[in-house]
Amino acid sequence: MPAPDDFGIARIHSVKPLGVAALLVFLVMTAVYFAFRIPLWNPAAPFLSGLLLAAELFGTFTVLLHVFSTWRLVERQAPPPLPGFEADIFITTWNESVEILRHTLLAARQVSHARAVWLLDDGCRPEMQALAAELGVRYLTRTDRSHAKAGNLNNALQHSDAPFVAIFDCDHAPSPDFLERTLGYFIDPRVSFVQTPQDFYNVDSFQHRGSDETGEAWHEQTLFYRVIQPGKDYWDATFFCGSCAVMRRAAIDDIGGFATGTITEDMHTSLRLHKNGWSAVYHTEALAFGLSPATLEQYETQRLRWGRGAMQVWTKEGFLFSGRLTLAQRVAYLTSAVTYFEGWQKAVVYFLPMVVLLTGRMPIIWVGWPFVTLFLMWLLSGMIVNEIFSRGYAKTIWMEEYNLLRFFTFIKATLTLVVPIKWGFSVTAKSLAGNRGEALRLWPQVLIALGAIGSIAVGSLLYRDSHHLPPGAFLANLVWASITGVVAIKALRFATRRMGQRRSDHRFPIPLVARIRTGQGPKSESSLVIAQDVSSQGLRLALDADMASGAPIAGTLLLPGGEMPFRGTILRTLPAPGGDGYMAALRFDWAKPGDADMLNSVLYGNALQWDINGWAEVRRFSFSRVLSLFGRRVDGGHRRWRFGRLSHGMDEIQGLVRREGDLFRILSSTALPSTAYLDLRVAGGTAPTDNLKVVGYREYHIGGGSLHMAVLAASGTYKTVFHREPTWIDTAQRAA
Repeated sequence: MPAPDDFGIARIHSVKPLGVAALLVFLVMTAVYFAFRIPLWNPAAPFLSGLLLAAELFGTFTVLLHVFSTWRLVERQAPPPLPGFEADIFITTWNESVEILRHTLLAARQVSHARAVWLLDDGCRPEMQALAAELGVRYLTRTDRSHAKAGNLNNALQHSDAPFVAIFDCDHAPSPDFLERTLGYFIDPRVSFVQTPQDFYNVDSFQHRGSDETGEAWHEQTLFYRVIQPGKDYWDATFFCGSCAVMRRAAIDDIGGFATGTITEDMHTSLRLHKNGWSAVYHTEALAFGLSPATLEQYETQRLRWGRGAMQVWTKEGFLFSGRLTLAQRVAYLTSAVTYFEGWQKAVVYFLPMVVLLTGRMPIIWVGWPFVTLFLMWLLSGMIVNEIFSRGYAKTIWMEEYNLLRFFTFIKATLTLVVPIKWGFSVTAKSLAGNRGEALRLWPQVLIALGAIGSIAVGSLLYRDSHHLPPGAFLANLVWASITGVVAIKALRFATRRMGQRRSDHRFPIPLVARIRTGQGPKSESSLVIAQDVSSQGLRLALDADMASGAPIAGTLLLPGGEMPFRGTILRTLPAPGGDGYMAALRFDWAKPGDADMLNSVLYGNALQWDINGWAEVRRFSFSRVLSLFGRRVDGGHRRWRFGRLSHGMDEIQGLVRREGDLFRILSSTALPSTAYLDLRVAGGTAPTDNLKVVGYREYHIGGGSLHMAVLAASGTYKTVFHREPTWIDTAQRAA
């Protein structure tokens, strides 16, 4: 382990030898392929030949850029902040709901080393001013709303004299230790900002994939925040991403404030800082959690703004030939801008086989199956390089669906280079409910699906009647168009399903203990039950007896910071899976929104929902997962939380327990001994289990108190994955 210095600890994670070998194979295959491929230019179809060759060369170029960006990843740990190191927290808003801002402000108030929390309201709304007064944070608005978010931040700098400012979008709730984990980097006087990953708690969003059954919770930006940004950090080319970051005031003043003149003030600001000789740091832990685009419209709006902004920064700053950047920094900025030209390449890949099947015109001179074999070997070698250098985060199949869903958006973004329009700043809407009217936005994807199906049908008839293509060429393009059609249909199926979402608030799948009272007067009874699927609007209760719909219910939630009373109404009661009791859906009946604040302080701004469910962004191969694909569950079916008791000598620890195959997951308000063997007793008639050891442990400082989560096992070696760190980091070594 590297020795710590005054500026913290930095570990370099280079790609493993397997990745180097895969890259060498790809480079050899690329040289062989293009030596064979270029002479096959078809002079009878120069336009199609040029399109295909350009698409292939572009794909090769982007693979090499990806290798450059991800060869070495940096893992950092900051030293403790110096005495007096404090930051003001800036939370920007325009038209978002009071409810979303309440969650974020509650979390921001819990952050240590925060001097003041500022609500920067560019919407000039009385309800926001009232919210700020209620929660005891500073409120700031302005009459001149020029330069959108950058102008809002620059206006706030005129009213704050803090040496550091932490910036969050309105939906990003920071963890209590956000500044504790990041301010120490500023001991290095060269550091201008510290960026952390943007993570998202609504795991059923448009850009999320996975399920509780598979134990995966991957999202489309995971590769960027978990791999690409740590790779850029090696070259001192980390980007400011607009949220979840801490800025040095002196550095921002040095460049004249947050950059204006483009619609991506974040990338623009980091570029100017790098040009002025400032450094940046990327901290790999997820320390804030916000709302991911929940709908296709939100997703497209966000990606289009990013793409157009990248084009504006490119033309305005000319980073490719800027002598004030290092060569590596220029390549890093180029890599991010070039991404949006992928839309054109994908369009060629999608439509070219359709054209070939319908017209019989080939982009290459057909020489038979040796070429197809060489092409597939070259393509496969590139995919393997991409997977290895992406450290498992690439998720090629899912990513191809997103490529198809966003290719037209990327094409529109790149047109900013040639269309002289002053594009305005479009705020991504923050809501969870879908909208069936969004289906009209899918016309490019529908066109691809119908084009693939139609070209296969018509091309097959043409081949039957006239053999308008060589047999091998016909079969190759038939397969190519079929794959395109399958990807398009899968992408459309996913997008339309997301449109059907109606829930307005995210339900956190975490267990809590509730004490409920049933009955009235002297016949009333009190009992402890387990609550799950929790939000500020309601939850589910595990009950022993049925309850009538519409029945009132009252009780208290036993939270880390104390007991919180609630009243509610039973909406419906259904038998629990396996016939073990009942699950009752409850709607809270709050007298005022602030009554749920203690609960919201537990739900938002932490990684508990990932860790308590064992969700991971990257899953390694296992036979259990293979068997699950065929409908077999090796973990014994539905996993249910139960009351349990751990004992160690004379000491006992109460908590909630869930069995997961050979493992037990424990949630308790009491710290667990990390080295002792523990005996477990679980309510509900489950046989006791003795001599368990802790194989994974986390403490969460949330809601004014602490929760402790542990994974226990009787034997064997287990690598417990925690959500805050990427999987390529050894958390055991980090804690040592």
